[in-house]
Amino acid sequence: MSRRIAFVTGASRGIGRATALALAQRGFDCALAARSVTGGEVHEYSPDAGRSLRIAMPGSLAQTAAEVRALGREALVLRLDLLDSSSIDQAAAGALEVFGRIDLLVNNAIYQGPGIMDRVLALDPARVEDILRANLSSQLRLVQHFLPGMLERKHGAIVNLVS
Repeated sequence: MSRRIAFVTGASRGIGRATALALAQRGFDCALAARSVTGGEVHEYSPDAGRSLRIAMPGSLAQTAAEVRALGREALVLRLDLLDSSSIDQAAAGALEVFGRIDLLVNNAIYQGPGIMDRVLALDPARVEDILRANLSSQLRLVQHFLPGMLERKHGAIVNLVS
């Protein structure tokens, strides 16, 4: 098995982008997943307590994919929203359809919406549910998609990042 395949969430910027590029440099083809596919998409972001902005964040999967390809590796762009379980299922299925397997799952994406910087007593219970779903349940959902194949092949790794 000379070809290695990584699935990296949050690959449009930051740690996810850097991880995808480091893996490509080490010979991995990459399934890149995030909300920001082409750039310019507007998402809700909470820079501090009580403030929520709708802004276009820098970076995109298209940009990361171009950089992975420039390193001589294959890159697959997959839209994935941690609050949309169907997008998680579609991204996982798309990666498996194209690459046939995933050898390394890097669960890097995290919830960036309203409530993340709120004080505990000010947290809206609906936001707590979003945070838990995005930062725990969504990662578990991806593990459930890829772990069976890893167990069957007796090969693979899963890395879950938290901050």
